[in-house]
Amino acid sequence: MLKNSDSDNTRSAPTMSRSRGQLAGAYAPGAFFTFEGGLGACISIPDRETEHFKPRISCATQNQILLRLNEAVSTWFRRAINCRTAADAAKYPIPPELCVDRTLLNDQHNSVRPIDRGRFIFVDPVKMGYAPAPLTFVCNACGRYRGFNSGTDFERKKAQMNSKCLAASERKCQWRQLDVIFVHWSGSWEPVAPGKYNWNNDKKEMMEPIRRCAHCHSEEFLLDTSSPSIGNWFFKCANPKCGHVDPNDWYKNDPETVRALRENFGARVTEGRMEPISYRASAAHYTLAEQFVDFGERCEDLLEILDPSQRAQFESFIAEHFGFGKTRPSVEEMEKQLKERGYGEKWAKYLESKDSLAGYKAQIAKMGEVPSMIQVLVRDLEKKLQEQIEGWFEGDNPILRPITALPVALSALIAQRDRFTTRYDPFRLAVEHEAMRRTRLTAARGDGNRLPFVRFTELDYDLAPKEEEEKVVQQNRARELFGRMGVATMGLIREFDLCRFSYGFTRVKAQPVIEKRQRMMPVKLNLFPTIQTEDGSKHPIYVIKQANEAVYVQLDEKQVYRWLQALKTSDAFDWASHDGPLGAKLVECAIPFGPFLSGVPRRGASSSYLYAYTLLHTFSHHIMKAIAEHSGLDLGSLGEYLFPADLAFVVYRNGTTMDLGNLSALWRNENTQFLHYLLHQKTLTCNSGSLCDSNVQNPGACPDCILVPETSCIAMNQLLSRSVLRGGAAPREDGDHEGQRIRGFFEFVNAGD
Repeated sequence: MLKNSDSDNTRSAPTMSRSRGQLAGAYAPGAFFTFEGGLGACISIPDRETEHFKPRISCATQNQILLRLNEAVSTWFRRAINCRTAADAAKYPIPPELCVDRTLLNDQHNSVRPIDRGRFIFVDPVKMGYAPAPLTFVCNACGRYRGFNSGTDFERKKAQMNSKCLAASERKCQWRQLDVIFVHWSGSWEPVAPGKYNWNNDKKEMMEPIRRCAHCHSEEFLLDTSSPSIGNWFFKCANPKCGHVDPNDWYKNDPETVRALRENFGARVTEGRMEPISYRASAAHYTLAEQFVDFGERCEDLLEILDPSQRAQFESFIAEHFGFGKTRPSVEEMEKQLKERGYGEKWAKYLESKDSLAGYKAQIAKMGEVPSMIQVLVRDLEKKLQEQIEGWFEGDNPILRPITALPVALSALIAQRDRFTTRYDPFRLAVEHEAMRRTRLTAARGDGNRLPFVRFTELDYDLAPKEEEEKVVQQNRARELFGRMGVATMGLIREFDLCRFSYGFTRVKAQPVIEKRQRMMPVKLNLFPTIQTEDGSKHPIYVIKQANEAVYVQLDEKQVYRWLQALKTSDAFDWASHDGPLGAKLVECAIPFGPFLSGVPRRGASSSYLYAYTLLHTFSHHIMKAIAEHSGLDLGSLGEYLFPADLAFVVYRNGTTMDLGNLSALWRNENTQFLHYLLHQKTLTCNSGSLCDSNVQNPGACPDCILVPETSCIAMNQLLSRSVLRGGAAPREDGDHEGQRIRGFFEFVNAGD
């Protein structure tokens, strides 16, 4: 039968055109779909001409994609391979090939290898191929079953579809394409068919399914689909003299799991059981994708420090960014480093000068009156010693580098950055915020003499009213409203460059681990099927770039600190503005969220970092809702990007269609009315009223108030609560104040205490 990686190689597959976002997501390779009208199920396959559609991305962007992919694969593998307890793992070891695609494993198959650029090709998703699947049919009247291996097989044997109906011999069978397939968390799928894969211990090989009746060896079957439960369907021999029914024949074994477990499969057969499901169900296919802010080549040097091999430079940046500072190594450490790096002669010259200085100082100590000539000589020697040391640390290629003065706990947290995952890593996001500051927030005027970023308190010609007096009034009013919202900066980013790429898929679940039959199972990360290029077979990575408008917001760190102090979190700290940015304190108490927010505690100790993140996230959703209300943009067309350590976030237009300037038009048309709307009590109130406020599982958050479509949310609609803005029940993550009322940020700022 047609498998997930099979395609008809005898001729070119037909292609379809959809939006680039759809082709890279809902219609990515491996996805099942039907065309308009719901007739004719198909599976997406890479187009053979894919290699000719190359996205216009720089080398720096390509490097960022591969770096992100490397992090995603490594995190996925660690989570999947370690999903069982030590006792279960010893009894039921997990084969690495059931965790990630074999291409991603090293030669020993016991860990993932660094991403090999030569195995992948970047593709602009312009077209996508498809093939009919599953090619399984059943007669509506008599239940006769027919199955075909491929489109070519169907064309060759389609005369079989002219069978006379067993229920009414005077007419032919009334066929319908089955909308049921069998899927497994390894990424495999099977059509409905008699027989199953198994392991032959004698021959030490996998047994192919037997498509014949076990009693009379007939190859004709009836499929009884009368039960509303798919799990209760069954095959029956179509031979009227036999009619044998094997209830176990409906079950299917996953071929990937059979191959991986081999002779152990018999004892662990439940791990390989496939699940019957409609191909229309979301669990049939999940596209794996990542998204990041694309800073291009302008910040390539800065972004290079995100590479795991650049840890020293990364820590140095974090220390400088958050005001921890740098110190020079001790004299003993400088001697050691110079000699290790082949600069022993420089250390010898330094010692020679130091000995000379010590000699002169010894002579001075014996003199009653020191001649001015000797005083000048001593000062020159001291200056020369200092210049020698400075020379080791200065220049384009310094011999020695300062060491960071990071707290030990923070340095240990940075060493475990993979526990945060990319989109929640406050240290990575601090680097990205700095890149955005350089390329957008503080950049000079670009094409058309327009600023890349315009603050709503410092309007330019395009956003400001035509009358100067009206402009001043609008800016002052915005400044006043920002103060009431606890906002330090808010403005329009004219071109917010985003890069989204999809690279693979999963089935059954979109996370690395799933619990089935009371056992934790690894969900396999599958790369898209390879395409043939001039340089050999390569896995496609579908890349979409977009440059749309965005609203940037940064909160007032003094107000945030006062609010956190009033909450009396369990990890409260002292801070003053002269100590450096508030983010330095926040990252010290950061909590690794883990993949898919698995590390976020429920009813744990109250956390300053979690409260700060929840505040930013809720504020972001609040603005997204307001933008959708006033701009005409659909809520699902917006997205968000959070920079927790810098107390900033961006709400952007998340579309690949032409940007009509909706956000700039929003400010020109609504301006301060839009800001008033953000503070209006009605917008902070849920339409579900007390039902939402009394929700024990997630107080202050529901689809009727602060939740948005999950395609627009960066954190799967978690770490949200209206309570952090307007006051109310403590969020579910705060176990210290469970059942208590907390003061909201807006409430606190406007109280003035």
